[in-house]
Amino acid sequence: MKSSKTKQMIDHKELLFAFQQGAIQLINGKQTLNQINVFPVSDGDTGSNLASLMQTILEETKEESSSVIEVFEKVADASLLGARGNSGIIFAQYFNGIYNNLLCLEETNSVHSFVKSVKLAITEAYQAIEHPVEGTIITVIRSWAEALNENEDLTSLEKVLPEALLQAKQALENTTNQLKILKKNQVVDAGAKGFYLFIEGFTEAFVNKQSIKKRAEDSSGSVKIDLSESLHTINSEPVYRYCTEILLDHVTQSKNEIQEKLNDYGDSLVVAVNRGKARIHIHSNQPSQVLSYLSTVGQPIQQKADDMLLQYQVSKQRKAPIALVTDSIADLPTDYILNNQIHVLPMNILIGNTNYIDKITIQTNQFFQMKGNQKERPTSSQPTLKTVENLFSFLETKYESILVITVSSKLSGTFHTVKEATKRTTSSARIAVIDSKQNSAAQGLLVMNANEWIQSGIPFEELIEKTKRKRDQVEILVSVDDLDPMIASGRIPKFAGKIAKKINLKPIVSLNKDGEGNLSDFAFSREGIEKKIFQRLKKLHKKNRIKRYAVIHANSESKARFWGDKLAEQVGFQPSYIMDISTVVAMSAGQGSVAVAFEIEEGVEPL
Repeated sequence: MKSSKTKQMIDHKELLFAFQQGAIQLINGKQTLNQINVFPVSDGDTGSNLASLMQTILEETKEESSSVIEVFEKVADASLLGARGNSGIIFAQYFNGIYNNLLCLEETNSVHSFVKSVKLAITEAYQAIEHPVEGTIITVIRSWAEALNENEDLTSLEKVLPEALLQAKQALENTTNQLKILKKNQVVDAGAKGFYLFIEGFTEAFVNKQSIKKRAEDSSGSVKIDLSESLHTINSEPVYRYCTEILLDHVTQSKNEIQEKLNDYGDSLVVAVNRGKARIHIHSNQPSQVLSYLSTVGQPIQQKADDMLLQYQVSKQRKAPIALVTDSIADLPTDYILNNQIHVLPMNILIGNTNYIDKITIQTNQFFQMKGNQKERPTSSQPTLKTVENLFSFLETKYESILVITVSSKLSGTFHTVKEATKRTTSSARIAVIDSKQNSAAQGLLVMNANEWIQSGIPFEELIEKTKRKRDQVEILVSVDDLDPMIASGRIPKFAGKIAKKINLKPIVSLNKDGEGNLSDFAFSREGIEKKIFQRLKKLHKKNRIKRYAVIHANSESKARFWGDKLAEQVGFQPSYIMDISTVVAMSAGQGSVAVAFEIEEGVEPL
């Protein structure tokens, strides 16, 4: 008799419904989880991260499943795709652990097998964490799983889940006393509560089947779930700047090998590896190096890197009531961007099958190293609409107004994407979007001017008008070794570019007043072009026209330093900065390119 009861089967439809109800329960608790999030970093995003995970599970389980094991497979796969943050990756590892253990059992749809699998998966959840800390999500997972007694009369899940839920609740409440930071703030651990909310909804779906289903049907058209991805709201200064997350496929190394290699790159490391996929979370100052290593052990599918330090500084003390936003094509020193609280929308670069984040997970020198190994030409794309909306969602809570200065609309669709995002926002903050009609350091100099005006406290409307006028006083002159990248990317007219290439002319590449690529002068050698550029700036400065300038390069620092010294001789002062150009710009300018961007005094027409 006992044997037949232990083989009581689970209805796969009820199991799927339970997973979905658990996901909804957690999503609806998102804001509460964000508010109590103080460990391991007070970044206020645990609720948002777990809600993202749960939403992915909901989306990936929309279609009907035919068995219990198929339900767990869908949930396991979805959890790796949607996992964000420490708690999300631990969640994912645990779900995958349950699925993996079920596969090893003779029966995959019995209550007994379910209980056994959730217990065995505890080990895998612990292994996802570099340094497991009790009093967090891992404690509540263990307490819940261990409370499912295998020796009891396992006739149905509704008989064993309620007691386990009580044990999980006690474990959750006790987290306040297990960690000093939780006790100090008198809160439970946010990740632990997220797991409890999920299990609560999961349990309710089995225990009160009819009432839960009726409630779900009655509210199906009215339940509103906030699925926006909140940026970090950090209450203490982070040791590492970027919250970096990467999803890999075709993984060739074990979780322990990946953890050991990444230990030196930062902290808050969590690694989940299952069935050839891996989700990695790390706080690091070197996201490009993290991704560079991970690219050797798998195929990167997704990645993100949030600037926690900038978000912390803005949350602690913003410098002005107007937020200044640009995109990563605007070449400005990293320290200047951070010190002046300038927000950057990252461009995306597709190399092979991997999508990189400009200036964060890929640097220009890395790009040229990788480019030679690719059969297809790398491509770039503007920030997604969702990325812009998420940034606006953060900024509107911190600022009264938002000014966005984008790369020339003739070179990228970024301007139009940002304009579309402004139409969708319901914020009371005023938002203005300006097409810089420039790129690279010329765009950077325009942003510098706008920043100085913002810091001086001028009104928003005046800021907009001054920025638009300043566009005509900024210019960039580029010397390139090879015209092919610019021709292929459409940055310069194809016909003119091919003629110049055919007769071996070296052009000066610039932008016209509309922000389109333009060939403005020619010489028969690289030295001849450099001489013409130096002479042009010297002539401008004699009429007191040049206010400041910057030198940028594509993996050619020594040449850029030479330019800086030569131009300093010509105009009498050093460049404001010398730096590598955006990887996106480097794609079209080509390796070895050097450029000078300069600003003339307001009210003076360029030559």
